[in-house]
Amino acid sequence: MNASTRRRAAQTAEALRIREITQQVGQRYRNVGLPQRAGHLFEVMHEATFNHDAIAKGSRIRASTTEWTAGGSQSAPADLHLRDEGYAGEGARLLAAAQAKLMGRTSTTASSIAHERYDGMQRLIAGDKLAAVEDLLDRRLTLNPEGIKYNDYADARAHVTDSLHAHGVRSRPVSTEQAHRAARTPSRWGDKHAASVAAHEIGAAMAVGAATGATFAALLEVAGQVARLRAGETSAAAAAATAAGAAALGAVRSASTAGLAKTIGVAAQAGALPSPLGQGATPSTMAGAVVDITAAGLAFARGDIDSGELAARCCGSALRATLVGVCGGLGQTVIPVPVVGGLAGGLVGQAAATLISQGLRAALTAARAELSNDEDLAADIDEERIAVLEDETATAIATAMLLADAERALGEERNAYVTATISPLLDDALIAVTNAGPDEALKRLSEVARCFTGQPLFVTVEEFDAWMADPSTSLTMDPNWH
Repeated sequence: MNASTRRRAAQTAEALRIREITQQVGQRYRNVGLPQRAGHLFEVMHEATFNHDAIAKGSRIRASTTEWTAGGSQSAPADLHLRDEGYAGEGARLLAAAQAKLMGRTSTTASSIAHERYDGMQRLIAGDKLAAVEDLLDRRLTLNPEGIKYNDYADARAHVTDSLHAHGVRSRPVSTEQAHRAARTPSRWGDKHAASVAAHEIGAAMAVGAATGATFAALLEVAGQVARLRAGETSAAAAAATAAGAAALGAVRSASTAGLAKTIGVAAQAGALPSPLGQGATPSTMAGAVVDITAAGLAFARGDIDSGELAARCCGSALRATLVGVCGGLGQTVIPVPVVGGLAGGLVGQAAATLISQGLRAALTAARAELSNDEDLAADIDEERIAVLEDETATAIATAMLLADAERALGEERNAYVTATISPLLDDALIAVTNAGPDEALKRLSEVARCFTGQPLFVTVEEFDAWMADPSTSLTMDPNWH
């Protein structure tokens, strides 16, 4: 991952953090007047654009609104701090402080920023007020130097500005009207800001990567072929899970598909998948993978496909679902590329093995039902193949457990989001596969998906069946897919 890609990823992470703050602004100040709420949002808007510019320029300086920092105060003399977060001393070094004032009248603005409490601070005001306030302060400085507040006016004139600034980094000016419009719904401004930043990241990723249907199809094809070959050396389930993990590792770490991983990550956080990955949210993708794996397992039990084809189909279905989710989860944290690749490989392998174990378990249930209830269908069911499916299911569970241990060790070393949040949910899903019914397993898999795209579409088998029966859905259960 080059410097430009890392910076765009950092800008997206910062924009998502700002979005959370704007939600808090809207909640805390929902019952005050629009001008007061606009004043509080005004500070956050400058924090957002200053940090965006700092990241773009590779600067270590960051702005923070004092009210929204840990242990922050609503009455501190400074509304914003600018710190060098790369300072080698004791924590981030304070470079500058700012007092922000969003007033309606020019005279009120000039008087409010001329106070000894703010000496030496930047006085941040609306962009449409700057020229008038500067002119008024200049006129007041023509008065008697021994007069009251003369020194305060002089300090205010020296530091009045419409943008935060330090060492070549600047925020964008905000007009009074812009601040008031944004303050009508602060969270909406935060959403638009985050969406704008993410859109730039996706655009850059697609330009330098290869986030196209052909790239993704090629990735699935290669993974399926690897799984098919490995099935001759080991179990089909283990071959499918490990091939999926290897493909994910390569996709995330390869320069040729870096754009694919990044696009999936940003889109998953926004709740929308790029078109090459199909339509719908991640919960439906995961459930669809279980359905496809079930169909493959049943086809194997009937003798329609061999173990190599079973491995290829399981791998393709699991990879299509899990790569979306994993890249979305990795988008929640900023960690080095080699660790991203390792986590992607381990987590995709673990999630794939869990999906495969659930799908093959459902295939076993269906095959046994056919064997006992329908004499015509029973003729197609091979009891030896059912025994093989039982072994494959057990192997998938064991593979998921082994990959979970490896991924957890790597994630804990970096305190990664995926280990703290996603892995425990995958563990619960695997437990549900082995100890609970299909309802509970599907619910747990949907909980995993909810970490990426919001509420799941369904949490029970009945809800899933109703969704599958809906003719408007794009997913179909085709036992002849390959």
